[in-house]
Amino acid sequence: MTVIVSPDKHIHQDFAELQRYLGQSFRFDWCDSSDRKGDDEANNDKYKNNDDFIRNSLVICYQNIGLSTIGIHRPYLAKLLELSGNNGPMTVLDFGAGGGQTGLALHTLGFRVSFAELYSQSFNWLTWRLHERRLNLPVYCLDMANIEIPKHDVVICFDVIEHCEPDEQLRLMHRCADYGGTVFMNLIVDNKHDKIHFPVDVKALTQYANDNWPTWAKDYYEGKQRLLIYGEGVHTSE
Repeated sequence: MTVIVSPDKHIHQDFAELQRYLGQSFRFDWCDSSDRKGDDEANNDKYKNNDDFIRNSLVICYQNIGLSTIGIHRPYLAKLLELSGNNGPMTVLDFGAGGGQTGLALHTLGFRVSFAELYSQSFNWLTWRLHERRLNLPVYCLDMANIEIPKHDVVICFDVIEHCEPDEQLRLMHRCADYGGTVFMNLIVDNKHDKIHFPVDVKALTQYANDNWPTWAKDYYEGKQRLLIYGEGVHTSE
């Protein structure tokens, strides 16, 4: 493990990788899972709108690592491992992958992983780190016209829907279902970060999923997040 030491703390090896990518612009004070850095960036009027923030802020690169280091998605991945146990090698599309932190973890567990992301700072960071690690894994740029993404066994879409305007959230759900037989999506109840998150109506989105696909759902973190699993590959007994 490569550990870099700042004057006051050690950092995770994936932050060390990000430091190699960013060089002198790397910020030790962003090496955590706090939303503080996102709030600070969003509140300084540096970005025109949410889309501008998502594409051009480096916060996403740090937060993608920070959330994984505290295991925020661990119960969701445990459910994926449970459901995939008897299916052999499965294809997974990490949709809205950011720097690919979750998809890379699944790759090490034997899943055949692809990534999809908007053209952004995160996209550039993801493609750099795949090259650096000598991993020849597919990366799809979601801004490309007439993009063709093959059907995967599973689409994971974590920490994405809250960055979509309400009328885009339903389209996101359908797009993920187009790309995967089973979709794992977390719905975040969050009214605190209105500059970087749009409202997510968890009850309405769950009902919409129930009306359109076989669906399974469970609340986590004292009801602050809901794991929604839906799609043609879902068996409701799961």
